[in-house]
Amino acid sequence: MGTLLIVRHGETEWNAEGRIQGHTDIGLSERGAEQARSLAGRLADLHIDAAYSSDLKRTSETAKLALGDRDIVLNETPLLREYNKGAFEGMTLTEIKAQFPEEYPRYLEKDLDYAPNGGETARDVSARMAGIIHKIKSDHLDETVLVVSHGGVLRAAMVSLLGMPLEGNWSFVFGNCGLTTVDTYHDNAVLHQFNDTSHINGTVHHGLAG
Repeated sequence: MGTLLIVRHGETEWNAEGRIQGHTDIGLSERGAEQARSLAGRLADLHIDAAYSSDLKRTSETAKLALGDRDIVLNETPLLREYNKGAFEGMTLTEIKAQFPEEYPRYLEKDLDYAPNGGETARDVSARMAGIIHKIKSDHLDETVLVVSHGGVLRAAMVSLLGMPLEGNWSFVFGNCGLTTVDTYHDNAVLHQFNDTSHINGTVHHGLAG
């Protein structure tokens, strides 16, 4: 059995402002860095064999802070990037509604084949994330692996790991630096805990209890 420690990156200034980030390379805010340091405390007593993140700063910074002083190479890959949101990147929902009134309702629909101009569809992202998350799983079946990525694409990763229909993309919400653990087997994956943020609010500081 292996274990995937799945984490959404810490907060950024754009998160706080409600701006869509997508592929835009925004680093962590100080609050986001503190969230990542809290995660490091949560993971301090846990052996980690390997680590992956997207190649965007907000995830690689989170992963490096979470790993602490472990001597582990962080594998950064664009395959773990957030949805490409095309023309909507940098905008708030209010701005999208004002500037793209005809597209705005479509953006909010559960449509697997919709994408903003220049962006990715949920179907595209689901295929991308199925490939990378199952490669990580199969390459580390007997190991514990930290995977730091983005809220949107992590939904697609969970759908693939748990064998859900693609519409399950709208069934998960990942908080900044929440910890999700999935036990992995060659023919199965079992959700152990989901989006646990107790290390951020101070109720748990070490280990995986709670």
